[in-house]
Parts: sequence; structure tokens; C-alpha cells
Amino acid sequence: MKVACCFSGLVAAGVLLVSNSFAQQYYDYQFVFQGTAYETNATGNIVATPITDQTLLADRAHAGGITDLSTVAIVYHIGGDPKGDTVEIISTNGTKLAFEFGFWFGSDPSLGRSALTSGNGNEVRRVDPLYTLENSIYTHSNPDSIGSAFVTKRFLTDTNGNTLARIEGTMSWGVVPQGTNGTIMCIGHFTLGKPLF
Repeated sequence: MKVACCFSGLVAAGVLLVSNSFAQQYYDYQFVFQGTAYETNATGNIVATPITDQTLLADRAHAGGITDLSTVAIVYHIGGDPKGDTVEIISTNGTKLAFEFGFWFGSDPSLGRSALTSGNGNEVRRVDPLYTLENSIYTHSNPDSIGSAFVTKRFLTDTNGNTLARIEGTMSWGVVPQGTNGTIMCIGHFTLGKPLF
């Protein structure tokens, strides 16, 4: 009886593994961001400027000599780096053009960090240090974290077996003075848009 029960369990597990291997799993999603950048103006007063995902995209595209924003996208890449998720600028064919943010080390026991995970593993909440590795108006090359994000991840499977992610969070980070730009402090909220790749 125990052997038959275990065998039927193994067969069911094997069917599940095979069916999941044919299901689509997405890794790149449209990155949707709304926030505010704070900096001092010419008179020394702190002023607030709205920024969005399109602000971040236009900044990086302009720096790369790209004038047609319809040829590029800003995406949230699940597992974009061995250290964690990333936000990247890509061409519409999926080629990575620039690195924007790394959401890294939010669940690293060696650093005393742990994610809060639901019993079934479908929901994860974590505080991720934010990293930027390239210079732009809203980022700067830095080997250390420049801010943090409180991230909630939910993973759902649709009726076709596709695994979809719903990820959202708040982000805050600082940019040191670069060239003629002074210090910039940014805060905002992000969600994922449609899956791309």
C-alpha cells in the first residue's frame, strides 16, 4: 500500500514537472515608476521634481545617443544577476544596453538579512539594498549600496500554466554630486507592467 501510494505520488510529481517545463515563465517585465527627485536650485532652495520610468529611460537613452524612445525599454529583470533582480535599459529585441539598479542581498544570511516568505512560497517581502554601477543623472557608479527598496513579490500561475510575477515596492536612493549636478535624493514607488521576455 505504501509503495503504491509513493509511486503514484512520484508519477504525479513527474507529470507536474513535465507540464511546468512547457509553461512560459517570464523574467523581464516593463518597469513602471513614479517618484520625486529632490535637489537644490540656483538660489540654494530644495526643490522637488516629478520623475517616472520614462524620465529614467530618456536620461539613459539620451546619454547613449538614442533619440527614438520607441526602440528602447526600461525593464525589471527577475534574477538579472546572481546577487538578485535588476532594472535595465534594453533594446526592443531584448539586448541589454545599460544597467540602472540592482536589488541585491535582501535575503543573504551571511549579511544577517532574511526575506519574509509565505508558507507556499508564492509571496515574498524583503528589504533590498539598491546598487547603481553606471553614471547618469539619477545614478552613479558606486560599489556600495546607494539606497534601499521595500519589495513585495507575488507569483501566480494562470490557467495556461504561465508563471506571472506581481512585484511592487518603494525605493529611495541618493546620487552624489557629478559634474555640474549637485546631490539628488529620489523616492518613489514601482510596479511591474506587462511581461516582455
